[in-house]
Amino acid sequence: MLGMDTEEALRCSDAARRADGTLRARIDQVDRTISGLDAFWRGQDADAFRSAWSTVRHEAAASLLERLRHAADELSRHVEEQESASAADGGRSGAAQSKGGEAGDVDPLAFLPSLPGVAFNPGDGVTTTTDPAIQAAWEDMSEADRKAVLRQIVDDEVTAYGMNEGLLPDVDVRFHPSWVSSGAISLEGGAIYLSSELLDSPYGLQIAAHEARHQVQYEMIRRTEADPWDWVTGDDNSEEYAEVERAYGFTRGEIEQWRHEFRPWNYEFPPIGDPSTPEYQEQMQDYLDQEVEVNAREREDEFADEFSFEDLQQAQRDAGVPVSQG
Repeated sequence: MLGMDTEEALRCSDAARRADGTLRARIDQVDRTISGLDAFWRGQDADAFRSAWSTVRHEAAASLLERLRHAADELSRHVEEQESASAADGGRSGAAQSKGGEAGDVDPLAFLPSLPGVAFNPGDGVTTTTDPAIQAAWEDMSEADRKAVLRQIVDDEVTAYGMNEGLLPDVDVRFHPSWVSSGAISLEGGAIYLSSELLDSPYGLQIAAHEARHQVQYEMIRRTEADPWDWVTGDDNSEEYAEVERAYGFTRGEIEQWRHEFRPWNYEFPPIGDPSTPEYQEQMQDYLDQEVEVNAREREDEFADEFSFEDLQQAQRDAGVPVSQG
């Protein structure tokens, strides 16, 4: 019970059960709302959206509820064991002792399923940690300096595509608390979330580059987005696509595919569950085969191949942190 006494454990158990009930009610409410969309939204896109929600409803949500119930039951069981032991030794009761596998650094949210959209980046096997100088420099850096460098890497990546040039940045890098192990995720609103565990090794550098590429993809989609009046004027945005291709090499076909895949009802999220099952492996392959992910992994691998100790030093200078000496 991670050092909790029995009263604290019971409160947590009750909170988990209340959360289970609240989540069920909210999920049912969303379910009814989406079912009601049929009254005014029909067609292929509507069917795809409802199908995507059905998958989330019956897989991710069900898994979350199951794990909440399991967590509540586990806490109650620990309380019963501790109270029995306390009665046997004369009523002395305190924090539960750790058992095997219950170290003090256990993730208190370990019962939650992996969050959809979490980055899973199996590149070509190249990582920045192959350079001993980068590895040594990273180990000597403070956590604050590592965060600053990761933010600088993202800024460098997106600035190359005309982003982050105004007073307010287009892309904001944020970090999950250290107890949330959620990898990395890019959101269309310009936010990149990185898990604090990515600060532990230089591998986080290439994940930052991967997520920055997703922000670049979003930007290219925005720059070629159809104007509401295009259907009247007959403008097919050919000039915008041509300008992007001249400047950055991304073709119309690539951008249109990214636009298609980033629609919420089209995007294939990484799976949750048992990796040994055929269903998990099939869903993982579907996730990896998406062009938005292929392109981001290609940029990640490219970054890992090219990034040198001198590049790290420059990133440190640009980020305003102490520069490592070779």
